[in-house]
Amino acid sequence: MKRSTVAALLAVAVLVAAFRWWTAAPEPLTAVGGAAPPTTAATARPAAAPLPAPAPTLPAGPPDPDQACREGEVRLTSSAGKTEHHCADSALASQTGNRRRYRFSLGRDAYLLIDTTAGATVRVEYGHRSPEYGCDAEACSGLSFGRPDFNGRQEITLDGTRLAREAPVDDGAQDGPVTLTARLGALGNVGAVCDTGVTLNFSDNSYTRFCAYGGNGYAQGEDGMPVYSFSNVDGGVIRLRTDRDGRIRSVEMSDAAAGDTLRCAAAACAGASFSPPDLRGGRTLSLIGTPLRSADGSRSATLNGQLLLSGD
Repeated sequence: MKRSTVAALLAVAVLVAAFRWWTAAPEPLTAVGGAAPPTTAATARPAAAPLPAPAPTLPAGPPDPDQACREGEVRLTSSAGKTEHHCADSALASQTGNRRRYRFSLGRDAYLLIDTTAGATVRVEYGHRSPEYGCDAEACSGLSFGRPDFNGRQEITLDGTRLAREAPVDDGAQDGPVTLTARLGALGNVGAVCDTGVTLNFSDNSYTRFCAYGGNGYAQGEDGMPVYSFSNVDGGVIRLRTDRDGRIRSVEMSDAAAGDTLRCAAAACAGASFSPPDLRGGRTLSLIGTPLRSADGSRSATLNGQLLLSGD
């Protein structure tokens, strides 16, 4: 009995010792020669998750030229050779009677003003809130207008226009005359408002508005037949030729900007009619889809609208 008890106790001690050995953490391996022992998958700790890389910073691109200089650029050069550059931020076109005005905002209260009538320059002016440099009429050389595009915008160019000093400049930076060079854009006659007028749709998809002003009239052609004319502020002229009985012989338009003439004759002037004179002698030219063509057929336009020829 005593032996069996001792044997049982020994067996229990052996099991306890085996269990402790099995569940005990393994002893760290000793480095041999100072080298770190290899790490096994069983003993390696999980690596920390890497931090996300910062998002790359994109360099700022060049400014959009359409936004930086929406309506074009202006350069002023003094007699001493100093140059100022301006961006035209906005353009405003207005019309009073036979005068059309373009005003361009150049930032920091600077502005450029262009006045024309019948396609000729009346005034060019530059300043800050008030005029500082300017020219009038024939003294304003180098101004030209391009043909309106399909949106009705036209290019305005000033090439070497000389402006005289008209008022003192605060900092004296531009003492004396300056030379103006500019490439600008603005709406042409499309936005013109007139009680009666004609819309011209050209074969190149451009279009414009023809508003007649005072000075239209009547004359006799070389053949002695009546010629009625209507002029606009851009120097364009629409002429109507009739016989003595008032029947339309031809309709033509001289385009000052394009430098050509569009025309129709007799039966080809479809949609054109000319009213008899009223009690005051006034007459109305009506154009409904009237086609005009250049002499070589390379350019054409369709006219829609009315023009009034005043009597007395």
